[in-house]
Amino acid sequence: LRTTGLLCLMVDADGATEFGKGLELVLNQLLNSLEDSTRLSTGAAVFGSRAHLVKDKSVAQRSFVRNLLMHAFQFFVKFFVTTHVRDTQCGFKLFTRDATVAVFRNLHLRRWAFDTEVVVRAEQLGIPISEVSVPWHEVDGSKLSTSKLALAIVSLGMLRDMICVRACYALRIWKIKQ
Repeated sequence: LRTTGLLCLMVDADGATEFGKGLELVLNQLLNSLEDSTRLSTGAAVFGSRAHLVKDKSVAQRSFVRNLLMHAFQFFVKFFVTTHVRDTQCGFKLFTRDATVAVFRNLHLRRWAFDTEVVVRAEQLGIPISEVSVPWHEVDGSKLSTSKLALAIVSLGMLRDMICVRACYALRIWKIKQ
């Protein structure tokens, strides 16, 4: 949180999102969000999204288990986190500096599902989140193991984290500092 820039881009290291076109799309969407926003002091965020790829052949070629886990994760995100963001896990997100500081200050999760806490915190702070489709491709060598057992274990951990986020904020165990 030592940024001095007006905007903060969060990008996965694997380069799965085409950087130039992706940046252009999220930046344009952020500028539109700021123009439309009545609460400019809270900032704004734009999440790159791969939701448009769900019917893509790359998804169709994935294993039954991987597709099942993807749809289950999306269901639980809608149930525990938000109905406003379709792809919380795409690693291409742009925030205004004010939104970055407010959302990432005192973030509790440090594992795979930390993006879900980012969404919950932004929504509770009234920071508008918009989503824009970005050019994305599967990259070999992900840090996430693709064995069925490993995927199941990680998925259960992500579900646990989503439940924890919702419960801890709802019960005010974790508090949002304005």
